Amino acid sequence: MKWLENKVAIVTGAGNGMGRATALLFAEEGASVVLGDVDEIGGSSAVEEIISSGGKAVFVKCDVSSESEVKNMIATAKREFGGLHTIFNNAGIEQPKIPSVDVTEELFDRVIGVNLKGTFFCCKHAIPLLLESGGGAIVNNSSVSAFANVGGNISYGSSKGAIMSMTRILAIEYSRQNIRVNAICPGVIDTPMNQRNLDLAVDQAATRQMWMDNTPIGRMGTPLEIARTVLYLASDMSSFTTGIGLLIDGGRVAT
Repeated sequence: MKWLENKVAIVTGAGNGMGRATALLFAEEGASVVLGDVDEIGGSSAVEEIISSGGKAVFVKCDVSSESEVKNMIATAKREFGGLHTIFNNAGIEQPKIPSVDVTEELFDRVIGVNLKGTFFCCKHAIPLLLESGGGAIVNNSSVSAFANVGGNISYGSSKGAIMSMTRILAIEYSRQNIRVNAICPGVIDTPMNQRNLDLAVDQAATRQMWMDNTPIGRMGTPLEIARTVLYLASDMSSFTTGIGLLIDGGRVAT
């Protein structure tokens, strides 16, 4: 049995990292997938990989901070595949590690605009389609930063904490209408975003070692490990689960 057989899914930030791994896994599990990203090369190559493996997928260029682009992406799911059953709101950007008082208005607005407002737009416009399908599942990408102070990233941490609040609000609001809303809260994952963070570090070796020291399992997580958790929350495997933030952090918050 495939867990998403005959389902339609949207994955944002699907051009690389956690989003790409999730889109590929969703397709492997039977879903028709709409991949949204600003990265046309990465998103298109992921679609090619899915199609070459016998799956169904389309790419839509989408900046989730633009409500009109989000509406177009979600409308594509209905136009191409007939509806929507699940969405993984994964698109997000990082903040350079700097003192909070040095964060500019422009930087703060950009991070909040993509991470928080983008997640809101995707939920807002996905919910009507999910209701048309008789219900479904929303999975938002929050962060370990919503639970643990990792320091030097006030705009990023604030956006991810707010995503957790948004997740709980929507979960309760739509629970009687068969829409489940959950979040994942990854720790340090081996993605292009974390590689960019590492590239900005003054001492990359020391930064990497700090990440390992703060992770009891002693390594970075992989995009596939995240994708498998998203699949659980997006599918009927988690049919009695809503309103949670599932930590995938190698034990970081438990310390």
